[in-house]
Amino acid sequence: MMYMKIPWSIPNIQQEDKDALQRVIDSEWYSMGKEVKNFEDKTSSYLNIKYAVGVNNGTAALDVALKCVGIGQGDEVIIPALTYIATGNAVLYNGGIPVFVDVDDTLTIDTSLIEEKITDKTKAIINIDLGGNVSNYYELLRISKKYDIPLIVDGAQSFGSEYHGVKCCTHGLVNMTSFHAAKILTTIEGGMVFTNDQELYLKARAIRNQGESSKYIHSYLGNNYRMMDLIAAIGSPQLNRFEETLNQRRAKVAYYKEHLKNVEYPKEIPNTINCYFFFLILVNNRDKLNSYLNENGIETRIAYPMPINEQPVFRSFSKETFAMAKKISESVISLPIYYKLTRKEQDYIIKIINKFGGGFL
Repeated sequence: MMYMKIPWSIPNIQQEDKDALQRVIDSEWYSMGKEVKNFEDKTSSYLNIKYAVGVNNGTAALDVALKCVGIGQGDEVIIPALTYIATGNAVLYNGGIPVFVDVDDTLTIDTSLIEEKITDKTKAIINIDLGGNVSNYYELLRISKKYDIPLIVDGAQSFGSEYHGVKCCTHGLVNMTSFHAAKILTTIEGGMVFTNDQELYLKARAIRNQGESSKYIHSYLGNNYRMMDLIAAIGSPQLNRFEETLNQRRAKVAYYKEHLKNVEYPKEIPNTINCYFFFLILVNNRDKLNSYLNENGIETRIAYPMPINEQPVFRSFSKETFAMAKKISESVISLPIYYKLTRKEQDYIIKIINKFGGGFL
């Protein structure tokens, strides 16, 4: 049988990105320098947030964020039951205890369930906008203020999303994002921490550079999380065309939704804009459909195959069953979505899904 070969994602690297990379190579300054500062300034301006701190990957950004708010041994940190493993790992890096809360039909944390999980040991709430789908920040901020618990935003998937006209990756006391190769804006590897708090900004800058507050004076336990000029240079031109990239992506999503049959999608909160890092469908017989897609040359992702507390590394922290997270993990597929995806390729994906005889939700 003849079929197309369609990857799940391709990095959006254009000639201007390559030219920027070559410029840095020619300069003979490759590590953290003026390119990182330029990328930080452009990114904070785009988000309309005061401070940005570039680091070498998104997981490092999460670790810095938790260190900034002082998470330590035995501190409880509330996280969604459905999230990428790095969200929970960062809690463990700092000696914290992850406390899981089920998600709702937006695939993001169910804010109605958070307060019952708060104890006198709760020191932070981490939220993630799964796939770019936006969370209920009104309730998250209300709870954060009521209990004086800092909100940390894991915006690894939501750079480009908006909540009531305010860009995501900005709602928390400390926020972060990732620029991994699969992300809409990519530096191949890289991440960034964002805040409006000057003290936390200076602390984050120190932590990413071995805790150094001034030359060879180390005020905090830090790490080598420095972003390189080499990767920052790739990100800057992508940010110049980012809105165009998002519009193209949303047009592809609209085309999918117009033509796909018998599938469901995560609910989206009114007055939000989804960047669609993932384009997620929800179906019955997910594993059969996923195999059928893969057999026909269509690469997919299962995001994610189980609630995070069922991952081996986290089983000792909770044996709860999170009904919605479990249901989603058994029915979700992420379809190909990237700037080079052609109409012909989308038509092929749609055709394969629509002819699948295994049943849907």
